[in-house]
Amino acid sequence: MDAGNLLKPMLARGELHCIGATTLDEYRQYIEKDAALERRFQPVQVDEPTVEDTIAILRGLKERYEVFHGVKIADSAIIAAATLSH
Repeated sequence: MDAGNLLKPMLARGELHCIGATTLDEYRQYIEKDAALERRFQPVQVDEPTVEDTIAILRGLKERYEVFHGVKIADSAIIAAATLSH
């Protein structure tokens, strides 16, 4: 028995609330092919942030990481990380 068949009864009865993350290809391969399982999920497409949005996100997290790790993060490092990640 696969994971989908184990989860379906609990999802149907409302005993289990689940948030999943997958690629579109894997969703199509494993979820869409099983109509009963697909009915129990609400897909939410989350696109990759732009370089500019990534920079803003990292700037927003910068202080937490600096405090936690005891380091200083240069703005140029944030820009380079965001640019090189795309």
